[in-house]
Amino acid sequence: MSDRPSSRGSLAALWRNADGVSAIEFSLILPVLLAMLFGMIELGHAYENWRKVNQLARAVADMTSQGDTSAPISSLKMTDILASSGMILRPFDGTKVKVVVSALGVDLTVGTRPRVCSSVANASATVRSLGLANDITIPAGFQLPGMRYLLVETKMDYAPIFASALVQRFGSFNNLLKFNVVVPWPVRGGQKYGLNAYNEVVLPNGSACPLL
Repeated sequence: MSDRPSSRGSLAALWRNADGVSAIEFSLILPVLLAMLFGMIELGHAYENWRKVNQLARAVADMTSQGDTSAPISSLKMTDILASSGMILRPFDGTKVKVVVSALGVDLTVGTRPRVCSSVANASATVRSLGLANDITIPAGFQLPGMRYLLVETKMDYAPIFASALVQRFGSFNNLLKFNVVVPWPVRGGQKYGLNAYNEVVLPNGSACPLL
């Protein structure tokens, strides 16, 4: 008898070997595929949260810039504007966002730092101090003597669904991504104060900017 294995036995052994190699290859590739899948889901979710925060900042700026028939803008109206965050941010938690709205004036004799004339914030944030703002630079389009404009600052922490370990490695130590959107906005309504040529919005409990 021949010592060579039969053709049928050789094919069966080859088939078993191929199955084993495929299983090993799949077990190696599966974690990579799952990481890509969850990464894309996480990226899309985080981008949507950032887009909502950006949308909120612009909406608050635009609504506030229209002013009020009263001077300053009424507290009730400002409360309603800030409360809009809950609707704009859905399905994200609107109670976790910080919103600060400031009315600024431009005095180019002191450089390119604006003056904070009035400021309001939601319950999670703190209003800006009145006076020259040393941490803000007047945008190029607003660098006109006596110009009045609004600045809306929104901040929100994003807690990843899947990628907390990755964020801990490359982001903050508390596993949070920090979204920070700052929007300067022209005054669309408001009224003139004193001899200034530009309309101004005065926020609740604030006063008009000094004539700069």
